[in-house]
Amino acid sequence: MPGVNIFSGNDLDPNDEADAALVLGGDGTLHRHLPVLSHKKIPTLIVPMGSANDFAQSIGFATIEQSLIAWERFCAARDNMRDIDLGVIQPQQPEPVDARDQSDLWAEDSLETMHFVPDGPRDDLPRMGPRIMQSQLRRATEAEQEVTTQTVFACIAGTGLDAVVHRRTLKQPRWLRSHGGYVVALLQTLGAFAPPRMTISAEVDGQWRTIADEPGMLVAVGNGPQYGNGMRLTHEADLQDSQFDVCFVRRLSKLRLLRLFHVVFRGEHIGMEEVEYLKASCVRIATDPPCEIFADGEPVCMTPVEISVKRSALRVIA
Repeated sequence: MPGVNIFSGNDLDPNDEADAALVLGGDGTLHRHLPVLSHKKIPTLIVPMGSANDFAQSIGFATIEQSLIAWERFCAARDNMRDIDLGVIQPQQPEPVDARDQSDLWAEDSLETMHFVPDGPRDDLPRMGPRIMQSQLRRATEAEQEVTTQTVFACIAGTGLDAVVHRRTLKQPRWLRSHGGYVVALLQTLGAFAPPRMTISAEVDGQWRTIADEPGMLVAVGNGPQYGNGMRLTHEADLQDSQFDVCFVRRLSKLRLLRLFHVVFRGEHIGMEEVEYLKASCVRIATDPPCEIFADGEPVCMTPVEISVKRSALRVIA
């Protein structure tokens, strides 16, 4: 394909107008570039070369050779693209203790300083009252912060035991992470793990309902079916159905948990009495104490959070 530019770095330039993007890496590499790729709707080819390649496998690429075949078809005909969903994580901040009541918002201003005078605006006053200026600036800042605090993800987001294990795997050598490092980290973590209390609400068919308010081992919100090198925790998830698959695992014995871990690679945990599994378009998660949220194997923020679907957000070469 003529006019190909090779870029090597940590960030795509949002000003680039690319015909296509090739992501040579794993889930973490794709995760870092998702904001620009989704915003620009750049046709994206995933080449599975990372320590975890769950997203590539979810769209049918188990090998580099399969990605090459897809690329050649794209260059020849451009008829193998499809739009898939992404997840959006929004931290939920509690109301500040010293927040002023709205009724007191204008207490320090007179009608004249706000330009609300019977004879119309006065020419000898500033163009905008200082309190109005502060309000406008505050609203603009809040809108900007809302965009910058959102995180998009492709595979699975969650918290609990799984997030603690992921945090430990980040300290492992790359080779170990791609050859059973998650299992090693799980065994190192399991003995000292204390299940936090999880309050999980889900929007199902336009109605919010609480699906858990109890100690839990983990909760996973899946845009795709797998993560962690083949663990199919949200086994039935579809990248194009505009819904998440939510998997909540209640508190259970460590022996029982190891049994669950054994079958999760085949999706056979669905139906176990300790597992709550459902589909939802939006999920809210709060924990006591606050816990770290991971997505695509990367740390994002602390609970509480709201996780929603961004429909047809990423164009992939499939």
